[in-house]
Amino acid sequence: MFSVIICYFNALLAILGNGLLILLILHKSPRSMGNYKYLMLIFSTFGILFAIIDVTNQPMLHFHDGAYIIFSRNVLGLPRNISFCYIALNCSCYGMIMLLLVYHFVYRYLAVCKPHRLELFSYPYFNILIFIFLIVSAEWWISGVYAAGEDPEVEDHIKQTMAENYGLSRLDYTYASSLFYRTNFITGEEYVSVRDFLFVASLAAQIGTGFSIIIYCWLKLRRELIRSARELQHISRRTFEMQRQLFRSLVAQTLFPTFLMFIPAGILLCFPILKTNMGPIEVILIPLITTQPFMDAIVPMYFIKAYRMAVLDFFGKKKGRSTLVSSLNDDRSGTNSRVFSLRH
Repeated sequence: MFSVIICYFNALLAILGNGLLILLILHKSPRSMGNYKYLMLIFSTFGILFAIIDVTNQPMLHFHDGAYIIFSRNVLGLPRNISFCYIALNCSCYGMIMLLLVYHFVYRYLAVCKPHRLELFSYPYFNILIFIFLIVSAEWWISGVYAAGEDPEVEDHIKQTMAENYGLSRLDYTYASSLFYRTNFITGEEYVSVRDFLFVASLAAQIGTGFSIIIYCWLKLRRELIRSARELQHISRRTFEMQRQLFRSLVAQTLFPTFLMFIPAGILLCFPILKTNMGPIEVILIPLITTQPFMDAIVPMYFIKAYRMAVLDFFGKKKGRSTLVSSLNDDRSGTNSRVFSLRH
């Protein structure tokens, strides 16, 4: 019951938070933000989509003797095959979030350090990025379906623990699972399941590649911002401040998924590999992960001044209103640039 309540609560917060952020992006974004606001819109829209998929799946997590089980009671009443594909889609959302974060950092890196290459995010080149996103998302989903799919040996392994801990029989739930150590039915000896380890290695490689790109872009952005801070006489103060706000927001939007999604997901995989059960702690992992879409909405509203002041103004805090209006008017009267750069 705790997991279900938290699932609904987190989904509501995510939908409201991202809905508000979408309104702010559409109506309060400084023109100097350029096309980056459309990337933010995609990220916020995906946050709502992720929340809807999650709340209609209501996934739960259980560990048992070298296996993890992500299962759903199929609250939508879908046919079994479709229900399993749906929970695999829920899991593939992690890969989608990682790739969207990579796109964010690459955009900011190009905007600040290599503005002449920013055409990559314009038509028709943007179609390449869409194609990559679809391919990577499909790869996560297909891997989940075929490598972590329903399996007779896994079912035999988990049926007793699912009945004892949740009162569920085989037909009461659908699941995605990996069983890292299997038993040879002829010899009775335990052996390492290469398929399950390769599945985990594949996911780890994709996450590692994404983080490598993010770290590279972060280091380049940080160095450029430090250099620009020393040469403020050569650039617009407004340009520098906006770049700094976006950079801080982006860093925070990366840290939250790291601690709320990818580290818990790493724990999810490490404990069964070590044949360790987490006990009651396993109950909080999925609810912790589902806070991510809401936190992704809060971060830009806090770090980007125009959004923050608009929210404060809406809730009746008039202090700074005249400053906000003046700043926005000045910004909107400026050049309607497609992107702003610190390099000249």
